[in-house]
Amino acid sequence: MHLKDTSSLRLSWFIANRIGSGGKGRLSSMGNVIAVLSVAVSIFVIILAISISRGFRSQMLEKMAAFAGDVNVSVMLPSGGSDMINADQYSLAPLKCRDDILELPYVKSVQGVSYRPGMIKTEDNIQGVMLKGVDTVQAEDAAYISGKMADMLGFKIGDKATFYFVGKAVKVRRLRIAGFFSSSIENLDKFYVICSKKLVNSLNGWEEDRASCYQIMFTDHNDKAYPVRKTRIGNMVYSSMEGENYPRVSGAMDDMVNIVDWLRLLDMNVMIILVLMIAVAAFNMVSCVLIILFENISSIGVLKSLGMKNSGIKKVFLAKSSRIVLAGLIIGNVLAIAFCLLQHKYHLVKLNPENYFIDHMPIDISWWSILAADVISFLAIMAILLIPCHFISRIQPSKTIRVR
Repeated sequence: MHLKDTSSLRLSWFIANRIGSGGKGRLSSMGNVIAVLSVAVSIFVIILAISISRGFRSQMLEKMAAFAGDVNVSVMLPSGGSDMINADQYSLAPLKCRDDILELPYVKSVQGVSYRPGMIKTEDNIQGVMLKGVDTVQAEDAAYISGKMADMLGFKIGDKATFYFVGKAVKVRRLRIAGFFSSSIENLDKFYVICSKKLVNSLNGWEEDRASCYQIMFTDHNDKAYPVRKTRIGNMVYSSMEGENYPRVSGAMDDMVNIVDWLRLLDMNVMIILVLMIAVAAFNMVSCVLIILFENISSIGVLKSLGMKNSGIKKVFLAKSSRIVLAGLIIGNVLAIAFCLLQHKYHLVKLNPENYFIDHMPIDISWWSILAADVISFLAIMAILLIPCHFISRIQPSKTIRVR
């Protein structure tokens, strides 16, 4: 009986299920187990790297937006920059397009913010600070400082702090430490003091409706959608503020370039991990396929003698290999997702916030990213496995079939 040349997937799976069905060629053999574990570990690391990278990106964009706004409308100076050190010298009138901006589906809020540079003086220290006045702080004698600044200057909640503001005349204010905050970003924690916008406007000699800038917060922090959103809001602002100080429309991603570059470096690291882990899994799978081929040389000879072509036999062994890869992918996915969910809920892995800007390893699970990683890993490994399958074409039935 002769078999006709066929590419039937059902036939390939049928024969693959019976190759190595007993003895040392079983799926549970050491070589196959190592291959499954290799694929599982690789996809576990890949999913973890993607989720951590997304987590860092989400956390950092949120922290940056909390201080600088997703989009920030400030005064454009003659030099083309934004002079925060002399922020008390420049102000903007209320945004005429505020209501139109709030109607955009991705805009959460628009608030005016006023700045004033100053100093905190204690018995032992003098610390330069930037007062950030916001509408949400109502009490004019209240000030919120970072926990790091409190430790550095020895303040507790309820203490009175003396602030000095230098201008045409030195102004002094005694403010009550109403609470602490932490951005985990050193430059912000050591520099900013949150207080009432009414207080800052009074120090600057402005009317209550003026502001140093307007911070526009989004409902989400999508860095890919950011350029389009910023451009649209910028066009609205520029067309509505004729006659005012020419505005500068920027955002957290523009003003904190060092952190954005750090996030991009994380993305590059994820790509390197993806390539390395696929390479490791593929190497182990190649070894596994070669072992399966050597163990089943006689079976290959029989299939060739029955008329099956090399391409059909390759499909048989690729079908068998795909079972191993899929088993590894399933195990790796289950373990990775379980770990990510536990880390997201319980913060099992802690980090040093001075180095990583956050006190725990952040996790942001994206099901589409996980699916893409699975598909890419599977296709890449199976493509690499075509290399050892070329060994099949060199097998001659007359030398491999043994009659006992």
